[in-house]
This record gives sequence, C-alpha cells and structure tokens, in this order.
Amino acid sequence: MLTDASPEFELLVRCVRHDGVEADDRLNAVLDRNPDWERVLELSRRHGVTPLLNRGVRELESSDGAVDVPDRVRSALTERTRSTAMRNVRLATELHELMGAFEERGVRALPFKGPMLEAFAYGEVGMRAYRDLDVLVPREDVTDALDVLEARGYDWTDAPRLDDSPILGGPFTMPLVPECELQRDQVRVEIRWRVGDPDQPFSPDVKTLWDRRETLTVAGSDVPTLTPEDRLRMLAFHGTKHKWHLLKWACDFAAALEASDLNWQPVFEETRRHGDERRLLIGIALIDQLFETTVSEPVRERLADDPRANRLAAAAVEEMCSETTGRPERRDKLAYTARATDSIGDALRTVLFHSGLHPGLMEYRLLPLPGYVHPIYYLLFPLRYLAERTGIWE
Repeated sequence: MLTDASPEFELLVRCVRHDGVEADDRLNAVLDRNPDWERVLELSRRHGVTPLLNRGVRELESSDGAVDVPDRVRSALTERTRSTAMRNVRLATELHELMGAFEERGVRALPFKGPMLEAFAYGEVGMRAYRDLDVLVPREDVTDALDVLEARGYDWTDAPRLDDSPILGGPFTMPLVPECELQRDQVRVEIRWRVGDPDQPFSPDVKTLWDRRETLTVAGSDVPTLTPEDRLRMLAFHGTKHKWHLLKWACDFAAALEASDLNWQPVFEETRRHGDERRLLIGIALIDQLFETTVSEPVRERLADDPRANRLAAAAVEEMCSETTGRPERRDKLAYTARATDSIGDALRTVLFHSGLHPGLMEYRLLPLPGYVHPIYYLLFPLRYLAERTGIWE
C-alpha cells in the first residue's frame, strides 16, 4: 500500500511503527531515494507523531550510522519530544487532582485517551501528543462533574452554562453538543456522557463501561480506565468517525492492540451484538496495510469475510499517502462513516441523525434557553440555516 507514497511519508510510517524500526531492504530503498528530512519532520507534526518519529530516528542511528539526519531536524525532534513530555506530566498531574475531586463529589469519572492511552499503549511519558483530558461520566453525573470543574476555576470555552438540559438533550431532542469543554490556563477538559453521538451510537453505555472498568497506573497513581477490549473498540470507533485522516490514530490503535491480550471470539461477538464490528475490522485492516501488522488467524478470517472493511481501510491509507488532504469535509466523513456501519439501518441513522441536520451550539449561542423550552431550537434551526445559505448570516 505504501509503494505509491512519497519517500518522506513512507519513511515516517516506518519510523513510527509500534514494534520499532525494522532495517530491511524496503527501508534501505526508501533511504536511497534521499528523502527530505525537513518534509518528514513537517509530516510528523501534522500527523501528531513527532515523539514516535524521534524514537524511530534514534533507533535508525543506533542500528546504522550511515543514516544522515540533519542536525536541525534531530534537534527539533529532541526539543519537541521534551516539550511534549513536560506537557504530558502537567496534564497527568492535573488528572490525578481532578479524579480526587470527582471521587469526593461521587462522580463516576472514567478518563480515556490522553494519559490513559499513553500509559497503556506506550508505557512511557511523552510518546503521545495530546492537549486535553477526556473524561466519560454517566449522564446523571454530568452536572456534578461540571460543578467540580467550575469550582476548580475552569471556564466554558464555547458558550455560557445556562442549563445543562438543552446541552444534554431530552426524550424528543438531540444534544446540542457531543461534549462539554472547559478550560483553565492551558488545560482543557472535555466531559462526555457517551463515546458516540446520536448519529453514531456506541454501546455499551458509560455506566456499563464504568461497571467493568479496570485500574491503570498513570504517573505513579492508580486511575480507573477502560478494559483493553473497550479501549480498542473505542479507538476503532474514533478513527473511523474521523476517516482515519491522522497517522497518530493508526499508531494508537496498533500500539493498543499490541498491548492487549485478547480473546477474539467474545470480542467479535460483542461487536456484532452492538453493531460496530466493521469499524473494528477497518482499524485492523488499516494498521495491517500501513505497518504489516501480524494478526491471528481468526482475525484474518473475519477480514476475509468483510471486503468492504478492507476497501475502506485502503481508502483511508490512500488519502494519508496523498499528503494533500487535511481534515475531511463533513460530507466525506458522513459518506465514509455511513459505509462503515454494519447494517443499512445504521447507515440511515448515521445520515438522518447527523449533527448538520439538527440544532447545535450555534443556536445555543444565539439564544440560550432553559431545558423545558429546548424544542424551540428546532424552529430556530431552519431559519439560521437558511440565513447562512443565502448569505444573510455571516
């Protein structure tokens, strides 16, 4: 799959492998094409894998002294990796303090991604670039969780907090936002009450994820975390939702898979039951095509039974290799995620419940309303949409 990629992108992929740089004939052929290391550095920044590239470059230099990495690139990699590690230590410290505050308030807080993923998948601080803390809480704990953050000096980043009800949605209305974002100084915290969204639901719910949680040591302290199975499904869900346009998501998935000791039969049984088997298969096919990952025979058989998963993975890899695409357009993501569902019914839901067809944060900014009049947003939404389309609203 990487034969059509530029030498810079292929070198980046080979340097960020979760299992280390493999010095083989293909890598030598890539190096013989004299890749532009400045371009490799820029690609690593764009894809969020600079620390992994730094590790790979060091492995290259230790295994083959003939690798000519410019001093400026080597220095930039070292400095950016050090900066990432320092930021991650600060965020991990803040996470520990937040978890203590949540526990005192009785909030069932389950952090995911960020320092949790770094500790589980990479086992080393500074290997994963992230800038916020993501926390799952059951819907009924959201208000208490937000109160805790505000008491600690966090401010809302997108809109005033008038009433949690319209933000969360009701029995006849959809949530206005998928998460609540608050920030203090340089730390941003996102509170989510579901992994997925109305158009792309993720099961099981947060309470079930909490009930079967495990404990992970992060920066010297134990923190509740997702099970390896739930983490892998979540990473596949998240990557597919965003059309896998960043290499770091593939690296996260590959590293988490390597760190997980899975019994695949119950994993596939649960994904089929909850309707997200294809997303998981897309993630596996993607890292297989990028990194030539070794997977077990049961996984190979499932991939062979789902050619669409392989095609969708190949499409994502092709776009990454093109180096010309940034964040996918909304319509492209919608088409991709609809095709990644397990059934026609799920595909229709993805389209009909897409956030672009329903009121959102813009309506809340224009007219903050209490929860009991939340349905009024469905009257305001078409007017705002029409104004945008006709140019009246700028």
